[in-house]
Amino acid sequence: MNSVKFTSDQLIIEPIGLDKVWAFKSRLSIPLKHISEMVVESMDQLKADGKWNHIKIRTLGLGLPHKKSGTFQGNVSKSFVNISGKRDILFIKLDGEAYDYLFLTVDDPSKVVNIFQKMRQPS
Repeated sequence: MNSVKFTSDQLIIEPIGLDKVWAFKSRLSIPLKHISEMVVESMDQLKADGKWNHIKIRTLGLGLPHKKSGTFQGNVSKSFVNISGKRDILFIKLDGEAYDYLFLTVDDPSKVVNIFQKMRQPS
């Protein structure tokens, strides 16, 4: 599970509890302008869309059937993953960052997407 909050120009992600240890990451700060896509999908949707292929090999972290935390590699991509259970997943595509994709479980992923979309709208 992750805590997600927004500042005026950043998305701040903090793994909660032992997820910090398993993921080898206590915080990610992503400039909003580096986020090119943010959607909520089920595991089945991610697999059908081909997005799940971005996390083929675990390079650092924990990889269990219903708990994945850490850095994962796809064919040519690098993803940060912190998901647990069978909940919907917040999928984020990044440009110009160390990670190409983020796969996250959060309390209310639809709310996170709505806030992001409102912040991206021109004033």
